[in-house]
Amino acid sequence: MEEKEEYIYAGVPRFMGGKLINENEIKKYDVVFLGVPCDYGASYRLGAKYAPRQLREYSFWDRIYGQELYDLDHNEYVKTNTLKIADIGDVYVDPTHPNKNQNAISKKTYAIAKNSFPLVCGGDHSITYGSFRGVFKAMKEKYPDYNIGIIHFDAHLDLEDKYLNMPEVWHGNVFRKLIEDKYLEGENLYSIGPRGVVGREWVDYAKSNNINIYTANMVKQKGIINVINEITNKNHGKKIKFYITFDIDCLDVSYIFGTGTPQCNGLTPYDADEALRNLNGLDLCGFDMVELNPSLDDSHSSFVIACELIYHFLAFGYKK
Repeated sequence: MEEKEEYIYAGVPRFMGGKLINENEIKKYDVVFLGVPCDYGASYRLGAKYAPRQLREYSFWDRIYGQELYDLDHNEYVKTNTLKIADIGDVYVDPTHPNKNQNAISKKTYAIAKNSFPLVCGGDHSITYGSFRGVFKAMKEKYPDYNIGIIHFDAHLDLEDKYLNMPEVWHGNVFRKLIEDKYLEGENLYSIGPRGVVGREWVDYAKSNNINIYTANMVKQKGIINVINEITNKNHGKKIKFYITFDIDCLDVSYIFGTGTPQCNGLTPYDADEALRNLNGLDLCGFDMVELNPSLDDSHSSFVIACELIYHFLAFGYKK
């Protein structure tokens, strides 16, 4: 008997209403959602550990099954992808053992990436270390001669070093650690949206490692579609797969209140939406959304925006 779709306010929240599955069922689905409820890697305002549950709730009315729609923003008829989407639950997080947690995250994303597309929700940005590492391992087993790069949307470079008593991997050094631990080459990292006045040594590190930076002002000058096209053209014909990591603070603080380290002069939701909808020229292997913080946004409008961005990415920007 066909299962009836529940009202958005009813039932147990699961990402996009998908079935809650175990690892043995991953191969039956195109996209598998994983939550990582942690924020011990954040250096400022805590609360990102509550995001996966909240994102599930706000995604609950989204479905992607090949609908024929009309796009008012672009004045055209469109058809969504047809995707089987499931929810594998959350990584069990031990707040006092960050390295153990990174291993647990890697184990889960490796299991997903072997047979499906991992869509991960943090959590602070430190979770990208474990998530990318698991996807990297799965991709290298399947495509040993491919490079694995990252498209990184963020207000910050995340290229710092150690800081106070933060864990070995925290949200300010995640990409530096991936480069230093030989999971990522700097030339395959594309950071979109960083801004403000930052430590000179971080920019020097980026330059010495050939990291590609498109600041928020550069996006405004070039146009986000031109930026995405430039990245796509630069990698056309190369054996490279890309992992997408989307820190919600890449958006300007006037749009996003629910994040721990907001910053002004950022991208607009329209910029981000256009970027995510036009990534289908790249070979993608994973996606994460991080730094959402429901405790800092009573309206939860940050989650409405986040869910719309993920919906448009899966419906139009992701190519199976």
